[in-house]
Amino acid sequence: MSAIPERRRHPRIPVSWAVRISVDDETILGRAEDASRNGLWVTVAPTTALKRGKSCWIDILSEEIGRFTVAGEVRHVAGRRVGLETMRPVPVARLENAEKD
Repeated sequence: MSAIPERRRHPRIPVSWAVRISVDDETILGRAEDASRNGLWVTVAPTTALKRGKSCWIDILSEEIGRFTVAGEVRHVAGRRVGLETMRPVPVARLENAEKD
């Protein structure tokens, strides 16, 4: 049996960031569990607002990086876990360097 090929363009970094996702007229609170240059893996409260292909705004509060907002698109939904692709890079370079030290 062959392994499933990795589709990610950038490595994931474990994080614990508070997030607020705005989609249509709904705001969903959650926590990012990992981040990459162009994506986030987030756990949220149960919702039907986050569907694959939906565009959203993601407000992120990080102790390491500070507060920032990016536009994104829902790419994967598995129960309360959501994969988001961001339209601008997530500023994780500082975290990548810290992991190497």
